[in-house]
Amino acid sequence: MKHVRSLRRTSGPEVEPVSVADAKLHLRVDSETDDTYIAGLISAAREWCEVYTDRTFIHTQYAITMDTFPWEIELPRPPVAVAAGYTATAVAYVRETGGTATLPTSEYRVDRNAEPGVIRTVYAGTWPSHLIDRNSITVTWWAGYGEDGTKVPRVVKSAILMLVGFWYERRLAADQAAANEVPFGVQALLDSIKWGSYR
Repeated sequence: MKHVRSLRRTSGPEVEPVSVADAKLHLRVDSETDDTYIAGLISAAREWCEVYTDRTFIHTQYAITMDTFPWEIELPRPPVAVAAGYTATAVAYVRETGGTATLPTSEYRVDRNAEPGVIRTVYAGTWPSHLIDRNSITVTWWAGYGEDGTKVPRVVKSAILMLVGFWYERRLAADQAAANEVPFGVQALLDSIKWGSYR
């Protein structure tokens, strides 16, 4: 049974793992004419790579909603952020009598070493009683390797650059010269860190 009803991005990322300058160097482009276009390709490539690997590269805040508390709450799109300023988590729920309450952080623990990260009650603790209804529980947290691209794995940045180069050279949705939608090399690089599926 799936406990997670939805996953949505609520904040970030504010930068990309690779810069426009990095991409232009990779593309061997000197002019500034296509800078905006290349920046858009970088964002699209990062999003594609995140979906493919089921990971988060740059600090991003997520929220999930659930109908009821599971034994433990898995936090999709690892890794859970560990940098100062990005460790905040929140568990909010609807009381049985109505109204929303936020569970004190002293009543649960966050396992940031697990992949994906996990929220559990304190030892011998229990989740609070709540209204059993759709989306009655909301959990928010931060994920990502860092606030910039310095801690993003090299294979990720290489894959993003390769994908940007592929799309830059082939701007049509259908291109006879491009038999594959995504170059095999991109997938081969990302497969080394691809997470997979969650329970």
